[in-house]
Amino acid sequence: MTVQIGVDIGQRRDPTAVCVAEVKRRATQRHQENHFYVRHLERLALGTSYPKVAERIAHITGRVRAMSGSGPRVYVDATGVGVPVVDLLRERIHGGRVVAVYFIHGNRRTETVKDGQPRVSLGKAYLVSRLLSLLESGRVHLPRTSGARALERELLNYEVRVDENACDRYGAFREGTHDDLVTALGLATQEGAGNRRLH
Repeated sequence: MTVQIGVDIGQRRDPTAVCVAEVKRRATQRHQENHFYVRHLERLALGTSYPKVAERIAHITGRVRAMSGSGPRVYVDATGVGVPVVDLLRERIHGGRVVAVYFIHGNRRTETVKDGQPRVSLGKAYLVSRLLSLLESGRVHLPRTSGARALERELLNYEVRVDENACDRYGAFREGTHDDLVTALGLATQEGAGNRRLH
């Protein structure tokens, strides 16, 4: 069983969100493709401290490892305040691989290793277009839970805005809306397990 976890680290106005997705290969008439079965969605309480965030994610990762027999790949948004959480997770998670993800402008995904640790530079346009493609082709399978319903509401509120300089922005912009579960899902599904190159 291959499992990937996406974590969108919250700040003062947004909660931290976690998405656990099991990756399964399915044969079509022409080729094999990855399907992502969302097994867990969670939004932590607003204001949860970084040590508590790391503790919760380490607990989830430990449960996944116990159920699957192998450590999951944990993709953590390290763009803003996420770096301390990445460091805490690397100390606490054993048998899994924590990958720092830095959001960049554009439509590309680049994998590198820095100081012996894996990292991904991920364009928001890449994340959004891949997620849309997966959803439209029926390759993301959501459970019937309150977390999945919250994710569906976020997807309805998700916008792409382009300003007068042709710069694009992605997210939920209306007051009272969030995009943290969408981002966590995007992180968990950004790459198929069969295509990994990082060690």
